[in-house]
Amino acid sequence: MNNSRQQFWIEALKGGTIIGLVTVAFSLLVQFSGDNEKWISALNFISTVVTILLTAGYLRRFARLHTKAEGFSYGRGVGFVVAMMIFVGVLSGIYSAVMANFVIKAEVLESVDLVMAQMQDVISADQFESTYNMMRASVTNPMILTLSSVLGNVIYGLFMGLVLSIITRRQADIFAEDGATTPNENNL
Repeated sequence: MNNSRQQFWIEALKGGTIIGLVTVAFSLLVQFSGDNEKWISALNFISTVVTILLTAGYLRRFARLHTKAEGFSYGRGVGFVVAMMIFVGVLSGIYSAVMANFVIKAEVLESVDLVMAQMQDVISADQFESTYNMMRASVTNPMILTLSSVLGNVIYGLFMGLVLSIITRRQADIFAEDGATTPNENNL
């Protein structure tokens, strides 16, 4: 595989972008589906299944780019899934920032008010004021929302990668010629 590092990131970008867009689409459906909890639960379940299937598909596709002589290690598979989830996290974080700042800002700030009302008796007045201002600023801060989304998706991707990479790992074939690829190469 030539330019393996560059190919790694290009493939991670492609997969992560598609998975991120699908995740955002499901989030929009959930956001505007109303208060029907069964519908929201079904959408969340379908979103999780679709995300796992897409991740597995892109991981298998990336594994097939490696020759028989190279093999495809377990760690490479986990790393690839985590790399894809970085891009998913960026798209999800941008979506969250737009929603929190323009679409549902009143609801977000109201939830901060409810949490802080419960903490009012626990901390001093000086601490309460600074904590309250910090929380209101952080729930709408695009950088914080994006970074927390990236971190959450990376952790999710780590666990998903630990499981999915078991399926795609492949020992290097020491008898394979350097240019030999896997039998499924034509299925890309």
